[in-house]
Amino acid sequence: MVGEGGELKAFDEHLEELRSCFKHIAIVFVVLMAFFFMVSDQLLLLMQRDVSVSLNALTPFEVLNVRLSMAAILGLIGSLPVFIYSFISFARPGLTDREYRILRNFLPVSYLLFVVGSVFAYQVVFKNAVNFFAGFTEGAGVAIVWGLQNTLMLGLRISILTGFLFQLPILVLILNKSGLVSVEQLRKYRSYVIVLILLVAAVATPPDVLTQVMITLPIVLLYEASVLVCEYF
Repeated sequence: MVGEGGELKAFDEHLEELRSCFKHIAIVFVVLMAFFFMVSDQLLLLMQRDVSVSLNALTPFEVLNVRLSMAAILGLIGSLPVFIYSFISFARPGLTDREYRILRNFLPVSYLLFVVGSVFAYQVVFKNAVNFFAGFTEGAGVAIVWGLQNTLMLGLRISILTGFLFQLPILVLILNKSGLVSVEQLRKYRSYVIVLILLVAAVATPPDVLTQVMITLPIVLLYEASVLVCEYF
């Protein structure tokens, strides 16, 4: 009975710690979302300056919807470091030293790669793609009437999906260090990985070869770099 009571108390303490973690994450998310909503009008102006076309609000609530969506997405991304820290702290008692080191080292790098991939996708891929298609449309003598929400949500979608694609080196390193995949296998199945990257890039980007190549090339380079890291470290 004493043992069961002790286990129940330990479970309650563990559950309370979990609730506390989620509460802290939720508070940070709400604060960041509120902040990004307050500055979202300035962010919209900056984003529109980056493209060579005038974006239009096609419905009465379009600007509000875009500002809320931007604030929620940026708030979520901004609160991820708190989630990572809370997750590592919460999981620490149940992890071996090796598992703890892997989480402590890989999760922050994973977040950094996500941010770098997202910024790269927006600054290089999205802006160039929009300007390219704008020139292509105007060259055909067609007036451009692009909706604000559709255009900017496309940019956010490209950025987020590319951020996830930039997680490939982390996946490769984890698979290799855990003994599931050897360096020889990583090299042997390189062509399949590239095809898979191309397929995901095709979903994430507009249907033109240039945009897909701009996303695929750095990810392939990251894959090759991660294979070299697996081989020599």
